[in-house]
Amino acid sequence: MRNETGFRAPIASFRDGKKTYYRYADGGYSIGMQQINPVEADLLKMTLDMLGRFKGLPQFDFVQELALKLKKSFQLEDLDECIFFDQNEYLKNLHLLGDLLKFIQQKQVLTVRYKSFNQDKEEDFLIHPYFLKQYNKRWFLFGQRDGFDTWTSLALDRMITFESAEGIAFSPQKDTHETYFEDIIGVSKPIGGACQFVKIKVNKSLWPYIESKPLHPSQTVIERGSEYIILQLEIIPNYEFYAQVLGFGPAVEVLEPTEVRVIIREKLEESVKKYY
Repeated sequence: MRNETGFRAPIASFRDGKKTYYRYADGGYSIGMQQINPVEADLLKMTLDMLGRFKGLPQFDFVQELALKLKKSFQLEDLDECIFFDQNEYLKNLHLLGDLLKFIQQKQVLTVRYKSFNQDKEEDFLIHPYFLKQYNKRWFLFGQRDGFDTWTSLALDRMITFESAEGIAFSPQKDTHETYFEDIIGVSKPIGGACQFVKIKVNKSLWPYIESKPLHPSQTVIERGSEYIILQLEIIPNYEFYAQVLGFGPAVEVLEPTEVRVIIREKLEESVKKYY
């Protein structure tokens, strides 16, 4: 305890005949009074920064209170924020996350009233909730909706109400999170969509960005030119895929398949019409 980094207790030794005794040099010392060392303090500061990710979520209000208590207990100087997360603290219905998580953990079937982005009317239906996922500053509930063969994703900010549907048996998920998302970008999975090889030509100026942050885990380079890179993805083209490609502007060009290329051209033509 005298030499260990975690304690460094002020232990003194004294001899009494042939015996050696050990005791605290300060009779009023207690191991419970030991302050954390600089290394531990740095780790604690880093942990508090990471916990700051949950700032703004009502069910995690305790995090801020906990941080204040830790700083006071261990006499940590005021912490300068040095890590920030792209959390949308003003997302509608953010306060529902705690209740949804509770229903998921309890495997409770839910009756949901929902209004999707592309519908004018609200609808009521049953869903067996499996997990929550955050993407692009939004939260989504994934589950099995009655009458559908594939999972349904519900945007948290489009949910009107939800409550437990009593007396209905919960259907456990037959697929895994990893399997469901392995062939898509983002969160939307087109019903009946087929996985296919998509070839994309990328300007050399943009390539370092895409190389360090791949569009999809399947991203593979199949050709390198002096001014371009051609890569291949094995995905189901969905809304998020088209949004990413269009967001890169003229720096990328979809080469194959033809139907994906046509869809992108149509989207670009519709956009150009807005400026005439």
